[in-house]
Amino acid sequence: MIGIEFTSKISGMPLFSHEFRPHTLFNSDIRGGLITAIMQVMGETFGQQETKIVSYGHYSAILAEGEYVYGILFTFQVSSQYEKFIAKMVADFEEKYKEMLSVINEPDTIILTEDYDFSQECVDAYNSLLHIDATRLSKLLDIIQGYDDRLFENMLIFSRPEMSQLYTHLTSEKFSVFSTEVSGAIKTLLDLSNRTSFPIEAFEIALSHNFYCLMFNIFPYTVVIFIDEADLDLVRWRIQEIKRALSD
Repeated sequence: MIGIEFTSKISGMPLFSHEFRPHTLFNSDIRGGLITAIMQVMGETFGQQETKIVSYGHYSAILAEGEYVYGILFTFQVSSQYEKFIAKMVADFEEKYKEMLSVINEPDTIILTEDYDFSQECVDAYNSLLHIDATRLSKLLDIIQGYDDRLFENMLIFSRPEMSQLYTHLTSEKFSVFSTEVSGAIKTLLDLSNRTSFPIEAFEIALSHNFYCLMFNIFPYTVVIFIDEADLDLVRWRIQEIKRALSD
């Protein structure tokens, strides 16, 4: 997630915004393009229990409609979890500022955006989302550990987008000697992709003439596997199998 914004439905005036990733290359041109696309659907009533998704290049905006405001979640990717997240944030925002929002369009009402301080709620909700997704990590590990051929014995798992290393399991010395350097390089590469318009979803690196490192994303995690060249095709197939099993 890049950031969140709440906008008055009637006036279109932004009331509050918060950045989850303050140093992304989400520049004014990209944001302007998304806002232009968003404005085209804001006149449509799509219901307080529904969301709309607007895409612009490699970025997306998930819109949720409340009684008084539109909530906009700017993000690199779309998921049902993110749709539920912004819908709940709209409900919480309107609950907190119900009295102020109910008179916002009355004559002589002065709108001060600093009165709508929702920063702590955004931080708490974001942290809660990451905590809740720990159940997905358990499911991912259950699937991987269910394979009998031990192809995933040498593996690292990182959380996204902050790239904290959550899981390490290395049984082969030839792979473990690479783990620190490779994980550092991957974290740098993925952090760069998070801050540009070119998100990286998967890649392969030949560490020598006969063994490889594979990276793939399973929202909201990044999995890194070290394998022998002979196992490449089977592991590629397993990755697709895992993605299907964990698809929303």
